[in-house]
Amino acid sequence: MSEPPATPRPQSALVPDWVREHYALVDAAEVDRYVNDFAPDIELRFASNPPVRGRGAARDAFAAGHAEHDMAHTVVGCWSVGDTTILEFDVVYTYRDGHSHTVPSVAIARRNADGLIDSLRVYVDKPH
Repeated sequence: MSEPPATPRPQSALVPDWVREHYALVDAAEVDRYVNDFAPDIELRFASNPPVRGRGAARDAFAAGHAEHDMAHTVVGCWSVGDTTILEFDVVYTYRDGHSHTVPSVAIARRNADGLIDSLRVYVDKPH
């Protein structure tokens, strides 16, 4: 019997600096700082929620999440093609009552010519 394929584990050199810097701010709950990585007309889709458009709406959506829980992202895989980066994470959500869950997630980020994220789609089955 053959072994199942190993889960990809990127070397840190394969994860772009902008990804590491952005998610360090996300994990630090620095929403007012990391929204500056978004284009003014960003389209954000989080899980099965309808998309929101605009930096202010994205900020409000992320601030609501930070109010519920802390996050800690570990990059499991990172693939870039042109202006699009696909990220696979293990994310630890720690809720205000102290319980936590680790869940897999995928984010698909597209950046414009100025290097700002103009589309972010996050797919996660976030437990409560």
